[in-house]
Amino acid sequence: MKPVKPKLVIITGLSGSGKSIALRSLEDLGYFCIDNLSPKMIIQMLEVIKVSRQKIYKKIAISIDIRSIKMDVDYQNSIDSLYIELHKLDFKSTTVFLHSSPNILLSRFNATRRLHPLTNDKVDLKTAISNEADIMQLLKEKSNLIIDSDKLLPLELKKEIASKISVIKNNKDMLIQLQSFGYKNSIPNESDFVFDVRCLKNPFWDKSLRKLSGKDKKVISFIESDQTSGEMLSSITRYLNKWIPHFRQSDRNYLTISIGCTGGQHRSVYMTEMVSRHFITKYNILVKHRDLK
Repeated sequence: MKPVKPKLVIITGLSGSGKSIALRSLEDLGYFCIDNLSPKMIIQMLEVIKVSRQKIYKKIAISIDIRSIKMDVDYQNSIDSLYIELHKLDFKSTTVFLHSSPNILLSRFNATRRLHPLTNDKVDLKTAISNEADIMQLLKEKSNLIIDSDKLLPLELKKEIASKISVIKNNKDMLIQLQSFGYKNSIPNESDFVFDVRCLKNPFWDKSLRKLSGKDKKVISFIESDQTSGEMLSSITRYLNKWIPHFRQSDRNYLTISIGCTGGQHRSVYMTEMVSRHFITKYNILVKHRDLK
């Protein structure tokens, strides 16, 4: 019997962003889950897995948080070493980084009365959250899937994890999330590409279209009556057609492409739908309209 070639998912991110929920989601998908290992401990675990013939190691999820990272004195070097080792191994690995904004994290910790791992009698909660973000930045840069949990309820986060992880079956699979958003509500933190379509003719100023969305026929006709929209669509698809394959060749399995207008109701929704139609036969496409009411 040959050693198993496991699928490894590393769950990491900021305290309070939902790592425990994400790990439970993977457990529900049949992953063998291990909580809070340091990068050095994961390397030791990988050595065991590499020669193992136990089926339990076929799908593994391991979480890394600020406490386990600080077990390694030179944590930056140990993180680099972990990803060097992962690159050598012949199995699929994905690192998921869960992100939440400082204000959301402040409200979550205050609501639950939990202590942040970095707080003490000299470090307040706000400072602790900022310090953690600095320490975790290297892991965020190493991650190939970033999920912003600001607006996700626990059940929604579980579904988000499950829908994205279950799509990737092998190293050649790619999941592309196309999402619309409104600049007035900030740019999505997990974006790999951001396209600004605020230069297009705005249906908002037509009162008969204001309460409709970019999915409605009247809004579509309004936007397409301006030839600039067709030029914008062609430019976006040409750019993505050129560069998505390069990301695929560099072992990227997840990309988040965000398209924004002022409110996230009309132009960005329309353009996201049009771009998704262009790529739906080439890749696994997930469409999300973040600010659509």
